[in-house]
Amino acid sequence: MPLRSFAMVLAEKVARVLKTCAEPQGLRALLTRSNADAGRERYRRAGLTASASYIAKALTVLTGFVSVPLTINYLGAERYGVWLTISSLLMWVALTDFGLTGNALVNVLSEATGNEDREKARDYVASAFWALVAIALLVGMAFAVAFTVIPWRTVFRVSDATSTQELARTGALVMALFIINLPLSLVRSLYNAHQDGYLANLWGIAGGIASLLGLFIVTRFHGGLPELVIAISGLPVFVLFANVYDAFVRRYPWLAPAPSAVRWSCIRHLLKLGGRYMIMQLAALGIYQSQAMIITQMIGPAQVVIFVVTYKIVALPLDLAYMGTAPFVSAFGEAKARHDWKWIKSCYKNATFASIALGVPLGAALALLAKPLILVWAGPAAVPDLSLVLWLFLYTAIGVCLMMAGQLLSGVQRLEPLTLSLVLSAIGCVSLGIAFAPGWGLSGVAFAMAVSKIVTFWPIQLRAVRRVFRAADAMAPGPEPQAAA
Repeated sequence: MPLRSFAMVLAEKVARVLKTCAEPQGLRALLTRSNADAGRERYRRAGLTASASYIAKALTVLTGFVSVPLTINYLGAERYGVWLTISSLLMWVALTDFGLTGNALVNVLSEATGNEDREKARDYVASAFWALVAIALLVGMAFAVAFTVIPWRTVFRVSDATSTQELARTGALVMALFIINLPLSLVRSLYNAHQDGYLANLWGIAGGIASLLGLFIVTRFHGGLPELVIAISGLPVFVLFANVYDAFVRRYPWLAPAPSAVRWSCIRHLLKLGGRYMIMQLAALGIYQSQAMIITQMIGPAQVVIFVVTYKIVALPLDLAYMGTAPFVSAFGEAKARHDWKWIKSCYKNATFASIALGVPLGAALALLAKPLILVWAGPAAVPDLSLVLWLFLYTAIGVCLMMAGQLLSGVQRLEPLTLSLVLSAIGCVSLGIAFAPGWGLSGVAFAMAVSKIVTFWPIQLRAVRRVFRAADAMAPGPEPQAAA
């Protein structure tokens, strides 16, 4: 189909959807009415999830525009850098879930849903939940033992303006909230596995609103870092408890995690599958979350603000592409269980085209506007060099182009090439970042990210996708023989 004709057809479809959403009855049907065609129903649910993700992201961006300058001016660059570093460290501590709350659980539940096996789904949920409770208790005890010997000032390299007591209280609060959240966080996997991810995003929106309100309260009453933790991370815990009640009592009561449903076979399978995802999580943290720690140690915590603020703007299309394609992970798993490879191939091509056509031009526009936006948003102290913006744009464009490949490999559980590409990219990001940061500064860190991704993701993931489709074509039944005349 010519590009112009495709654009006209796409515009007509978008206009039709918008017209439907503008009518109350049409919007209600879109939200609640299932489609008899399995492929269209997957698209409908993925579209709802992506739309809710974009609304949640818009709220996050709005919150950031309000909270970042407010928090920087309120805490100062050093203490705000400490907060960003703590957030990055918490991502690393989250690996203690062994992948049980993420795609491992989504994969097994999607397969059980495709096979209409509720008992198997219940066993997996109960096994994951109580295993996470045990892990959370062990992490809490280990932290309590190590708490008094942690060199807080050495870890964060702060000046005398920030007290050791404040750092210790902040660390204790962050860890306590993490322990509470760990077992409850699997509720998102339930929504995603049933292709109801938009519900998880709606609850996330509620939690974001609670954080924003808490931030205003803390800044008004001049609280410190511990109070900031309570406002941003503590208040959403109450929203999470309401979310868990809604999921297990009202929406999926057959999945309530009764201890009697725990199965060691389910735990072993989840740990085996989750172990692969944990390796990918560790690698992803090296790619996406190591920069704050590298910059803190190699350049200084005040420079973290410049990098993070620039990244939030320039890499926004990467977040949008992820949110738009993530709902297809569970859809791919369910379609694979039903052997619907025709839909999988079509969906992969359509979503890849949409990601590139929308994400790359948006990234270019944001890169052009990054410096004036940051000047208005966070002040002159956070304005980056042009080279930092350009390398982050290249990194973003590569990620947008290859986003759907990773989602497909995850959905159909082809994890070996995905893991390999992530591990190699993480090694490149960390090692090259450490090598280039002292001499090239923040631009060297961004250069490490872009180069590492293009030399690892591009050849490994695309080759793996082609092999998946070739294997699916080989398994497809051939044409029926014609009867003899």
